[in-house]
Order: sequence, then structure tokens, then C-alpha cells
Amino acid sequence: MKTFEDGKWLYGDSWEKFPIEDGQVWRVGKNTLAVKDLTELNSLEFFGQNAFDMSYIDPPWNTGNINSFYTKAGFQDKREFNSFIEKLMLLVKTYSPKINYVEMGSQNLDYVKDLITQLNGIVTNTWKIKYYHKNPCFLVRYSFDSPTKIDFDFTGIDDDFTPRFAMQYEKNINSVLDLCTGRGLTGRTAHSLGKTFYGTELNKRRLACLIDYYHQQGLIINKSTQRDY
Repeated sequence: MKTFEDGKWLYGDSWEKFPIEDGQVWRVGKNTLAVKDLTELNSLEFFGQNAFDMSYIDPPWNTGNINSFYTKAGFQDKREFNSFIEKLMLLVKTYSPKINYVEMGSQNLDYVKDLITQLNGIVTNTWKIKYYHKNPCFLVRYSFDSPTKIDFDFTGIDDDFTPRFAMQYEKNINSVLDLCTGRGLTGRTAHSLGKTFYGTELNKRRLACLIDYYHQQGLIINKSTQRDY
């Protein structure tokens, strides 16, 4: 069941200005955004693109975070971390096999790295970074296609800045994928660097914050006229 409690988790008034709905796909400038539950996705064909140069994703880190993630989006049914992250990794493997970054807390770091290996991927680098400028977390770089390590050291950098450094350091990056877009740090960063961004987000009100930002940058918004599942 899905419900919003009055006044909770509204994330400002961006959604009132840009009322993207569940299942809709909007094109904003050259970027494409969709409200989707990734656990229900078997493909990303709605983006109109078969592959992406890179993914950078900060998903929920554990089952508690998963349930908060769904609660803030208005859902009351419970979810499990393992099934969520497994679906995320399968989609990344299919659509962004070359270069990928995922942020993860210590509790499930080894599980996520082992999952990548089970899916025939290779973890090339793991760095201990910061979250909200004080909390420790980890940034994992991995690939499913001829991976090589990189020399850039992300250690100690806050995740406000790690998406930018990743996009700047990696070569030949034109398109960036994020399946947990949130309010759009990765999407904003991609736009500021001239990259094309493709993002899904469970919470329509959070995703509207990114649409609002793009609007403020003067990008043209093309709304979906129907649900695109």
C-alpha cells in the first residue's frame, strides 16, 4: 500500500511545479528521468538507449535504509536489502558494463563486493570516503568489461565531490546512469560537466527536485503524456 502523510517527506514544493508521476519518463534537456521501482524493472529500454558509459549510484546501504527509502516514497510494505541490491547490480551489468561506482556502508560492503564477483564483475578499487562530511563509508569502483585499476585516490573525500572527480577522471564518459537518483547530486554533476544523465528514482518528490534544478538552468522540459512501463 502507498500513502503520504500530510507534511512529511515533501522535499519542498518542486513536485507541485513539476508533478512527475509514478512510471512516467520525462526528458529534460538532453537528460532523461523516470519514477520507477527498480525491483520491478527487467530492462531500461524506456530510456531509449541500450548502454551507458558509466554509472554512479548511492543506494540504500542496508535493510533499515531500504525500508526508510520506501517509507519516504509513500510505501508501507517492507523490502529486503539483498533482493534490492541484486536487482540493481543485474541492471548495471546489463546496461553499464564498463565503469561503475557504488557507495556502500561497512555493514554490507563485503556482500556487495562478493555479489559483483558472483556476477562475473571485477572490483578494481575500494576507497574509504566520507558521507555528510563526517561519517565514514566506502566507494567501490567495478567493471564487467576489461577493467583496470585507476591511480586517483578518493580516500577521505566527501561524497559531495566524489561523483565529480569520478566523471572527470574517467575517459570517454558522455552518458551517466544512476538508478537511485534521489534529489540529484549525480544528475547535477553530470549536467555541470556536459554529460548526459539518465536517472530513475522511487520517490517522485525527490526526483522533482532535480527537474526543478534543471529548469533553473534553462533546460526545456518535455513531460510524458502517459505511463511508460
